[in-house]
Amino acid sequence: MSSDSVPTTLKFGPFELSTRERVLRRDGVVLPLGSRALDILIYLAERPGEVIGKKQLIDQVWSDVNVEEGSLRVHVAAIRKALADGQFGNRYVANVQGRGYSFVGQVAPIEDGAIDRRDRGQNEVGLPAQLLRMIGRDPVLDDVKDRIRNDRFVTLLGPGGIGKTTVAVAAGHAMAEEFNAGVYFVDLGSLTDPRHVPAAVGTSLGLALKAKDATAELLDAVRSKRLLVILDNCEHLIDTVASLAERLFQEAPQVHVLATSRELLRVEGEYCYRILPLDFPLGSLQATSAMLRYPAVQLFAERVAAKGGDFVLTDAEAPYVAEICRKLDGVPLAIELAAGRVAALGIKNTVTSLVSRLELLKLGRRTSVPRQRTLRATLDWSYDLLSDIERIVFRRIAPFVGHFPLEGAHYVAGELGSSDGEIFDAIAGLVEKSLLTTRIDETQVLYRLLDTTRAYALEKLELHTELDTALLRHAQYITEHLESRREVLATQARAERVAFYSSQLGNARAALEWSFGPHGDDEIATRLAAASTQLFLELALMIECQVWAERAITRLGDHH
Repeated sequence: MSSDSVPTTLKFGPFELSTRERVLRRDGVVLPLGSRALDILIYLAERPGEVIGKKQLIDQVWSDVNVEEGSLRVHVAAIRKALADGQFGNRYVANVQGRGYSFVGQVAPIEDGAIDRRDRGQNEVGLPAQLLRMIGRDPVLDDVKDRIRNDRFVTLLGPGGIGKTTVAVAAGHAMAEEFNAGVYFVDLGSLTDPRHVPAAVGTSLGLALKAKDATAELLDAVRSKRLLVILDNCEHLIDTVASLAERLFQEAPQVHVLATSRELLRVEGEYCYRILPLDFPLGSLQATSAMLRYPAVQLFAERVAAKGGDFVLTDAEAPYVAEICRKLDGVPLAIELAAGRVAALGIKNTVTSLVSRLELLKLGRRTSVPRQRTLRATLDWSYDLLSDIERIVFRRIAPFVGHFPLEGAHYVAGELGSSDGEIFDAIAGLVEKSLLTTRIDETQVLYRLLDTTRAYALEKLELHTELDTALLRHAQYITEHLESRREVLATQARAERVAFYSSQLGNARAALEWSFGPHGDDEIATRLAAASTQLFLELALMIECQVWAERAITRLGDHH
């Protein structure tokens, strides 16, 4: 294909590149891109999959002037920025090391003025470009494909940045042949009005819906077709999307639906598949080769290499990388954002900067969609979708370090003037909206805020001037919890005592730090120090036990 042939528009993902008008559009909106950058993009997009040498590109675009390779790199960077290249699920222009550049997106030529081609060819799938390599998700991808085949309606559930879209796009590409290229991707992230959902789905399917009841018209059009429809980012339009997905499932028996959401749609036929964080090393003492078997470490190393050229994980750096992956709970978006800092700060300084929760939330990149530009923006998106009582409870449970029981959440959030039922419902809502993770031990359900989410919740707590109130309630709860378990634990085996006290250590330390701090409470400080003594002794933390005991004695002495 050449730009001198019949004028065409090249469609890839949400973009349309008109070679006649020499303009790039996203969802109908013209994107600012310079003349040389457009020349490069058109030349590459007209030759998808081919590796074009840098000299060939320079000769084509700058035939009238001598330029350095640096100019080409600058314009390719501008193209990638315009295409949001490199964000989850989006990959268009690849740098093939030592050879040149290649357009790796799926390109569909369409006639000028057409919305979409109705009878698309076998290889022209309506999906964003697939990541060249997806790390640590192969078993997940196999499971998701099986669920789509068997259940027809699957929701990928998880917090922001966990990789739901990446898995959904990969599943779409992997199943394109099974659906005879009838795979369609609907990005709902930029949609704000629920009334436009059916039309957005229709547009992705190449349908210009005109009827007053757009949903009915859409259903009539797809009723007899075998399709896979991917509904991406459903949580902010949950009721409308849920209703539409349910009707597609019920009334179009050959249509398969794959949704991504931070919250379940909760309708008939839906199968929930929770996307978990990438596995990461729990300790820092493993050999580098062993650490590189963990997907979180692999992702980090690969993204650092992509930013700064040659990067080999050394024995000296491996423990720091393990610490970064642990601190970020194996969340792919957080790991990618942290890797972007290494080129500027180095690995050790990146670890040091992540100790600050404010620095953690500022991790970001310019090329992402706004809701994933920083960790704070990702969490803002979720927080804004909470009810008032869910927001209050979310803030109030921020003091907990690691896992905590429902009774603990209720105790800390209890001074709200809200009923027990409201608080319990709020906790359930936070789990459903992927802001709380759960673990079931032998006797009860335990909850946990991921570290990045907890940092955000603490920030909100400060913003609402509730920090000391919540920290006091937390310290009171931990004190009473340790006091109430003392006699029962004394009759149990040592292994059971150690297991219990190990689970309480993070919260006990946090409560002690606050209680003895400038805004603390003397009575709670001394009670908690006494209640923690057995904890430190059982865990053989003698020096720490002595430190807190001495501080408690000093505090008592100050009041006599």
